[in-house]
Amino acid sequence: MIFRQLAKDTAIYGGADFAGKIVSFISFPIIAAVLSPLAFGTLELIGTSTTLLGLFMNCGLNNAIHRYYWDQDTPENQRPTLVSSGLTAQIVFGLATLGLGLSLLPWALQQVHQASLPLSWVGLVAALLFMVASQWLQFNLDVLRLHFAAVQFLIVTFLSRICSVLLALLVVVKWHGGVDGLLMAQAVVAFAALPLALWMVRKDITLAIDPVWVRELVHFGYPFIFASLGYWLFGSMDRWMLASMSSVTETGIYSVAFRFASMVLFISTAFGQAWSPIAIKVRTDHPAQYRTIYAQTLLLLLAIMLVIGGGLSLFAGEIIVVLMPPEYAHSALPLAILCFGIVLQSTQQITAIGIALEKKTSLFANLTWLTAGINLALNWVWIPQYGAAGAAWATAISYFTLTGSYLLFTQRLHPLPIQWGRLVLLTMVGVAIAVVSLYFLASAIIWTTIVFKLMMLLTSTVLLWMLLPTKTLSYGGMP
Repeated sequence: MIFRQLAKDTAIYGGADFAGKIVSFISFPIIAAVLSPLAFGTLELIGTSTTLLGLFMNCGLNNAIHRYYWDQDTPENQRPTLVSSGLTAQIVFGLATLGLGLSLLPWALQQVHQASLPLSWVGLVAALLFMVASQWLQFNLDVLRLHFAAVQFLIVTFLSRICSVLLALLVVVKWHGGVDGLLMAQAVVAFAALPLALWMVRKDITLAIDPVWVRELVHFGYPFIFASLGYWLFGSMDRWMLASMSSVTETGIYSVAFRFASMVLFISTAFGQAWSPIAIKVRTDHPAQYRTIYAQTLLLLLAIMLVIGGGLSLFAGEIIVVLMPPEYAHSALPLAILCFGIVLQSTQQITAIGIALEKKTSLFANLTWLTAGINLALNWVWIPQYGAAGAAWATAISYFTLTGSYLLFTQRLHPLPIQWGRLVLLTMVGVAIAVVSLYFLASAIIWTTIVFKLMMLLTSTVLLWMLLPTKTLSYGGMP
């Protein structure tokens, strides 16, 4: 059963991530009590900077491997060569990116000192090493997903996440390592996890490196550099613009909101990890049904994400009041808004499928850059007046624009039989949840309000379920 297989894999892939998020969720207030909002803002700025370098290092190779591994035109005996060629390219690109980053170190240190950020060269080098190791580790984890080796994926992810959080607690809280110590802990754990991940994908590791495959992978993947760069811009420019147009402290407030909203993001990520290897295989194995399966998956995903994201948004104020110090109280409003932005972001995994199948990867770059421009304009107008909340609104609207444009081109290039009436009604329920979330945003614990929100969430869940095509959901068999 395709949807059962998808649900099972999503649960497994999300299991380790969920455990890691829970540990992070519990440890986050402890670390927040030690690190200032300025320190959190610094971490966000470092993270967005190294992410930029990671985009060039990755070169879309992970996307290319997923596109070709289960393709009907890729013989089974060519898959190890495909993976090994991609891994070799990834290693070469990683070393080159590391060298570039180290060459920019003096300039970066100068910027850090001018801004009086709590960071030294140790933290900058650790951030570079963590970026490279994370990219290499993610490549191997993606290969595990192509093997449908969910348990092995869970083991590597669980161990790396848990160890990273525990080591960060030790370094930051007990040893007072600050931002430098936190970044170093992340780098150490990422490199320690690499040998285990390589061992688990050993059946696809060979010395047979094919230049033809390298060229094919790079040719398919390189447009994702520009797409990811645009995605990085509208995913990180809010931090930079908050820091320059408001304050680094406001960046820290926004960072806290985004970290809590990541509880919704981890569901989206878990689904994506299960969906991407299945999507191509479904097309190969079920040529007559796959379009209907894609369309039904979109409705099902949107409904589930609205329940999860809407639930967190409804109780954003209460969560911040209970778990965070008073100076982070203003994180509640951007948290409520960001939850719905992430719900919209999750649908891109389906709305973009037609573009990927038709190999029109340049469209990803064009549409993402268009969205980045919209995000820039919205941030420019709203951040000076609304601060972190303005940045959150800009992010949510940008995600709506991007997933809508993906769906538009998917319907032009590789149409899906979407039930538009159901999609519109699902969206209307989501809008109703958003209105209640923002209107009843709490700054204190009021039990009558909590009961009302629980009733709203329950009613919305029932409505969303009733709007799904439960009687016609396709359960094509997975071989």
